[in-house]
Amino acid sequence: MVLPFHARSPPRLVVTGVAAFFFLLLLLASGHTGSYLPTWPAACVTNSSSKNAIPNQVHYVYVLEDPTKDFSFQFSHFLSMYAANYHWRPHTIYLHTNVPADSPTIARAHSGAAGKWTRLIFTHFPNLRLRTVPVPTHADNGVELHYLEHRSDFVRVAAMAELGGVYIDFDVHALRDIRVLRESGFRGVAGRQPGGELNSGTFMAVQGARMMQLWKERMNQVYDKEWTTHSNIALTTVGERLVREEGEVLIMDQDAFAPVGSGEQDNMVLFAVRDGAVSNLEGVVQGDTLRTFDETFDERWAHPERFPKGVRDWSTTYMIHAFSPHRFPERKIPGYEHITPRYVLERQSNLARAVYPVAKMMYEQGLIEIDDSYLGI
Repeated sequence: MVLPFHARSPPRLVVTGVAAFFFLLLLLASGHTGSYLPTWPAACVTNSSSKNAIPNQVHYVYVLEDPTKDFSFQFSHFLSMYAANYHWRPHTIYLHTNVPADSPTIARAHSGAAGKWTRLIFTHFPNLRLRTVPVPTHADNGVELHYLEHRSDFVRVAAMAELGGVYIDFDVHALRDIRVLRESGFRGVAGRQPGGELNSGTFMAVQGARMMQLWKERMNQVYDKEWTTHSNIALTTVGERLVREEGEVLIMDQDAFAPVGSGEQDNMVLFAVRDGAVSNLEGVVQGDTLRTFDETFDERWAHPERFPKGVRDWSTTYMIHAFSPHRFPERKIPGYEHITPRYVLERQSNLARAVYPVAKMMYEQGLIEIDDSYLGI
């Protein structure tokens, strides 16, 4: 006989009293005398021992067409690596390249002969590990890898399948920690970009994740010299299929990793200097203290005047994939030519506002000067 609900459920007071009694016994047995409510960081620590946690290591790829020539790192590349290192505290930053570690090219990079930003990338990060890798020239289907960028795509997927961790392009800028995503229990994490495809410029996975293994197989099968058949499209096909399998893939929404696309209007939203925006460097000379902008949770409601129309709210964004307009030289972006220390520190564009806190730290540490060029030479 099925009892009615009130007959199957003991009185609420009794349930509460019994639960409280046993909970008190647990606290006394453990010797716990402080607050029993876990904080968010404590919850993250609990998950850190999970066998499914994505390792806290970052992967970059930089392939040279001629390995005997110099690297040509720019300020934006150093800014990307500095932000990832600061926000994520990875135990290792891998730089996968086709340049041997004992080559004159690496010696020149360390010496500064290849420019300031190249020197800083190779010397500032004690956790940086150069990893010389073979660069494929053909996909397994026999089609020649047409662009250097496509060869980089194949290198990144192979490296992530082998090692696991977090991959980001050099035009991706971290805004906050991603530990909660790495320790979410999912074996792979990817995010959408405008248009709905999964973005191949930033993703994360455990070593040997099915997402990476299947993507690696598929990209070799479908490569056709088109720009994204083997990358975004192949990742989307694999990632969306794996969502059905428990714990395999978490897909983040567009704002998480790639909130702004690569179209001309997207470039305007991200890079353009806003009409009437006052430079944060007005009256400032090298060595002066820069202003701190502390955008607290409720500041947008309490002080709307500090957020004029067109100022982007990055609250839902972990990192920005800043698709560069330089692939399209015909595009003219008001107030923008290159990402330089001055451009960021003036804080007049949406991108500059987002990455300003990190650039300010770099300035205060003496790593950058206001009038450094984007090339560092």
